[in-house]
Amino acid sequence: MKFYRFKTFTTSYYFPELDNAHQYMYGLYSAYGGQLSSVYWWLFRKCRIVRWFSVVDEKRLNFPYSLIRKVDGTDSLMSFNMGSPGVEQKISILGYDNITAEPFFAKFSQKPAARSLTENEIRVYRILNETMLTPKLLGCSHGEDYDYLKAEYIPGARPQTRELTDDVVQLCLMLAQHHLTEKRTDASELTICLSHGDFCPWNILVSDKGMRLIDWELADDRPLGFDLFTYICQVSALFTPEKTLQKSIDEADEKVKYYFNALGIVDYLPYLRAFAEEKIEYERSKGNNRLLVKYEELLSILI
Repeated sequence: MKFYRFKTFTTSYYFPELDNAHQYMYGLYSAYGGQLSSVYWWLFRKCRIVRWFSVVDEKRLNFPYSLIRKVDGTDSLMSFNMGSPGVEQKISILGYDNITAEPFFAKFSQKPAARSLTENEIRVYRILNETMLTPKLLGCSHGEDYDYLKAEYIPGARPQTRELTDDVVQLCLMLAQHHLTEKRTDASELTICLSHGDFCPWNILVSDKGMRLIDWELADDRPLGFDLFTYICQVSALFTPEKTLQKSIDEADEKVKYYFNALGIVDYLPYLRAFAEEKIEYERSKGNNRLLVKYEELLSILI
């Protein structure tokens, strides 16, 4: 089989020839990089001659394609996202089972940090199985040097706007009604709830059935508002990097207060401080100095 490589500044994607029924596999990529990347992405999908310049035979793929096929164990059509380089890098997959005629999503992890995240996502799917918050877990496999997760495919499109909408706030409030453990407060006596952990537009899918979240590998119980603040700050850092995180939060103050008031919290500043402290530790562990500086600046204002 031949694949077509779509390369970005940070990673690569490999797609087989896709007919109209399998166009959803292009959902592995979202053109957030601006007009040029949007045009390139459109040409790649719509023009076969553009794809032909990036043909790669399956025998020459520079990732463990054969092992993934063996671990999956089905007759399936697959597309691959190599992930961003780093300790958490993993391969994300959209596929179609030719026997059951069902689409699916999968992750294949080999680096220790990535394997830990995949194992956490499997745990979360099992705990939240009855809530309909997460995709249904279809299967998983653990080897000496890999972890494999296979889950229900969630149809939908990324949000058309990056604004903090009422629907996004309501989704945060829905998460606040759930927990992964029996604990209800943290060591600082802040109220905790289920947190997706990477609550951003690129992990939200919208369909006629509403909003659904994907990519639950960072999920945990955290202080209220963690996902709401994540959405505001990640969008701000990516799309308006010249703006401070505090300014972006101030601009969303009305919706932030609505969220906390709905949960019986009058002063949300202790929760914002807890958020900033955790993000500083996380970005420091990843060596992401650009975001680390932004969160350190935010915390300095709050202390």
